[in-house]
Amino acid sequence: MSCKISRFSVLTLVILFNAIVFNSCQKFSGDQTVPAYIRIDSISLSTNYEEQGAPTHNITDAWVYINNESIGAYELPAVFPVLARGITEVRIDPGIELNGIAGLRSPYPFYEPIIQEVELVEGEEVNLNSDTLFMGSEYVPYTMVAKYYDNLVFVWMEDFEDPSLSLDSTSKSLTDISRTEPANSPEAFVAAYSKYSGLMLLDEDKYLIDVATNVGNNDGFILPQVGEYVFLELDYKNNNYFTTGFYVKEMSQIIQHPVLNMNHSSEWNKIYVNLTPGVSSQVGAIDFNIFFGALIESGVDEPRILIDNIKLIHRKQ
Repeated sequence: MSCKISRFSVLTLVILFNAIVFNSCQKFSGDQTVPAYIRIDSISLSTNYEEQGAPTHNITDAWVYINNESIGAYELPAVFPVLARGITEVRIDPGIELNGIAGLRSPYPFYEPIIQEVELVEGEEVNLNSDTLFMGSEYVPYTMVAKYYDNLVFVWMEDFEDPSLSLDSTSKSLTDISRTEPANSPEAFVAAYSKYSGLMLLDEDKYLIDVATNVGNNDGFILPQVGEYVFLELDYKNNNYFTTGFYVKEMSQIIQHPVLNMNHSSEWNKIYVNLTPGVSSQVGAIDFNIFFGALIESGVDEPRILIDNIKLIHRKQ
């Protein structure tokens, strides 16, 4: 049995081979053959609590640029090779999982890049640290610190520390949202800045909850459109699925738009909900309001949903 290869196949293979060789030469051009190594252990978040809310985060990745050239994204903690030496500018864009999906990783558009100048040495490892550089086999874990950009609008924040809540039941809800009680409840999100969390309980009679911002108020949130980033951040812990999204007010109607369903989480989890596509698609919108809703699941004992540290954010226009 013979095997024939078409002229098209041969040409395709030649083009692919040349492309691979060309790209490899471009990437590894120069006389350096031994890389330096960079280690990034983790990235945390620092905030002005009064203006930017709690410093909770779920920074999973580092998107790395060496002298303004992208070299890739790395899941943390990470050690990666770099074909550079001497004083080098390293830029780290803190990365997240969009909508909590591991396959949708991206730099978070509201976190500033972290930029440092470091001295890279062939064959040696450097741990990024603004004060001290640890090289070679010496291992000192270090957390880099990210910050929000200054040009952001925190449209709405709710941390449940104030007894007066900014979420209320809609007309179709069969139960209300409350605060965890007492203040030292082990189920609450407890930190130096936090004692209480939002709590939604369901049972056979109160099997549906739907709570939203500005219920009974004619004014909602004015959000940017035309592709401008709009994100909803929150921490949650739940044994019953729940949904978040927005209500949009138009001239003659109010429409509910679910955006994301939250799976069960036995531990507190931080998520970044991308509202950008949904908000931008509402060309007739007058204003928006955020909602959280749930239906009781069968087979769940004492269904409960806890939420905290909610932030609705966009850039200044």
